[in-house]
Amino acid sequence: MPRSGLDPVTYELIHSRLRHAAREMAMILKRSSHSPIIREMEDFSCAIFAPGGESVAQDERIPAQLGAMSLAVQTCRAEYPDPGDVQPGDAFLLNHPYMGCMHTPDLNLVMPVFSDGRVVGWAGSTAHHVDLGGPTPGTLAPHHRELFAEGLIFPPIKLYQEGEENRDLVRMIAANVREPRGLVADLRAQHASCLTGERALLRTMERYGPDQVGAAFTEILDRTARQTAAALADLDDGEAVRTGHLDDDGLGSAPVPIRVRLAKTGRALHVDFTGSSPQVDGALNVPWASTRACVAYLVRTMVGLDIPSNDGLLAPVTITCPSGTILNPRFPAAVSVRHNTCQVVADTLIRTASDLWPARAVASSSVTFFGLQIGSKSPQTGETAVLMEVVGGGTGAHDHGRGIDGVDTYMSNVALLPVEVAETEYSVRILKSELVEDSSGEGLLSGGLGICREYQILDVPQIATLYCEQAVEEHRPEGVGGGDDARPTRVTILGPDGQVVSTASKTSSSLEPGSIIRVETSGGGGYGPASTAGTTSDMARSS
Repeated sequence: MPRSGLDPVTYELIHSRLRHAAREMAMILKRSSHSPIIREMEDFSCAIFAPGGESVAQDERIPAQLGAMSLAVQTCRAEYPDPGDVQPGDAFLLNHPYMGCMHTPDLNLVMPVFSDGRVVGWAGSTAHHVDLGGPTPGTLAPHHRELFAEGLIFPPIKLYQEGEENRDLVRMIAANVREPRGLVADLRAQHASCLTGERALLRTMERYGPDQVGAAFTEILDRTARQTAAALADLDDGEAVRTGHLDDDGLGSAPVPIRVRLAKTGRALHVDFTGSSPQVDGALNVPWASTRACVAYLVRTMVGLDIPSNDGLLAPVTITCPSGTILNPRFPAAVSVRHNTCQVVADTLIRTASDLWPARAVASSSVTFFGLQIGSKSPQTGETAVLMEVVGGGTGAHDHGRGIDGVDTYMSNVALLPVEVAETEYSVRILKSELVEDSSGEGLLSGGLGICREYQILDVPQIATLYCEQAVEEHRPEGVGGGDDARPTRVTILGPDGQVVSTASKTSSSLEPGSIIRVETSGGGGYGPASTAGTTSDMARSS
C-alpha cells in the first residue's frame, strides 16, 4: 500500500492518466504550431504540476527542460500570492532567466486548473520561439554581453485573463519580433496545449475525486524520490572530480573551465560545481533552472531511465553552485547561448560519473551543438523569416554497443530541420546533408558519426549567426576504457567565389548570395581498446 493510503491500482491509473495528459498536450502543441522549430524539430515540453508547482508528469522530449519547468510555475505562485490574483482561465507567460526560466526564446505558458473554486493543479508548456527581438535575427548570439540584448523579457504576466487573450500584450509582442504571425500562432498553440492538460486533469478529478488525485500527486513525488534513493544505494560510494572546458566565452577568450565533483554516500548524491569559471562576458552563462536540469539529466541517465520524470527525481540530490559563476550567474549576465554550456556540463557530469562508477562508463558524445540562425526571407511571401537550425553529432560508445550516428545528443534531442522545409520557407539551399566518415573514435566499439551540412545563401544578403563547441582539438569527445577520441568539429564559411572567409566557431556576419556555411560535427568517442577490436568494431558499425 502506498504511503499516501491510496490503493495501488487507483494510484497506477491516476499516474497513467497524468502521463497520458502530458503526451496529449505535446501532440496538440506539435500539430497546432506554426514554426518549424516546434512542429518539425520538436523543441518544446509539456507537463502537469501539483498545486504547489511541483511537476508530476512531463512529456519527455527535451532533457534540458527536465526539472526546469516547475521553477516557472513556482515563480508564478510567488509573484501572485493572493488567491484573488489568480482566476479560472488565467494563463501566465514568462521567460525571465533570473526568475526560474531558461533563456528568453523559451516561452513558458502555465495555467492554473481550478475545481470547486480552488487551484487543484497546473498545466504548462515551454517552447522555443525563433525570434524574440534584439539586435540579432533569432535573438541568440554568443557575443551578447547582457540580458537586455536578448529580446523581450517577461516576468510572470497574464497572456490570458479569465479565458480572454490580452490583445494589447499580443500586439506589443508582435511589434517587437521578426516573425510576428508565427510567434502569435505558436503562443496560441501553447494555450491550446494547456487547455488540453486542464481538461484531462479535471476529467481525472471527476473520475477519482480531488482527494485521491491529490494523494496521487504526493505519492508520485514520494515514490520517485524513494526509487532514486534506492537506485543510488545500489551504486558504490565514492567521490570523483573532473574538469571540462568550453572552447571560449563567446568572445574569443581562453578555454572556460567547468568543474564537477560528485560525492555519493548511501542513498544520497552531492553535486558540486565549485571551481567552475566565474560568469563570462559572453552569452554562455547558464541560469539556475538549466543548471538544475543538467543534474536531473545525470540522475536519469546514470541512476535509472525507468524512474519517472518529475520533481521527486532530485529529492536525494544536493547541489552546490556558487553565485556569480558561469553556472549560477548574477543578473544581468547574458545567457542566450546557455545550451552549449549545458552540453559541456552534461558531458563533464557523465565523465565524472564514469570515473566514479566504471561499470556504467560511457564514452563522450559530441557536444558541438552547432546552432545556426539566418535572418532570411520567405521565398513565398517575401516577408522576413528566421531560419533556426541545430546540428547534432555522434554519441559515445559503451559496453552495450557502439554510438549512434547523427543525433542531437545529451540534453537537447531536437530533430534536424528537414531540407524541404528549409528550402520552402527560407531563401537558402541545403547542398549537403550526410554523415562524416572517420569522425568517430574507434575502439572495441566505435562511437557514432558526426554530421556534415552545407547551407547556401540565396537571393539577398542575409545575417547568419552560428556557434558551437568542440572546435578545439583538445576538447574533442573522449574515448573510454582505452577507446579512441573522436575528431573535433570543423566550421567553414565560403564566399560566393568559393574562397574561405571564416573558420570561426562562433560568429555573426552578413553573407552575400552564393556564400556557403559548412559544418562537420564531431562524432562520439570509442569504447574499449582499439587493438582488441578486430572485426568486432566492423561488425558493430555494419549493424
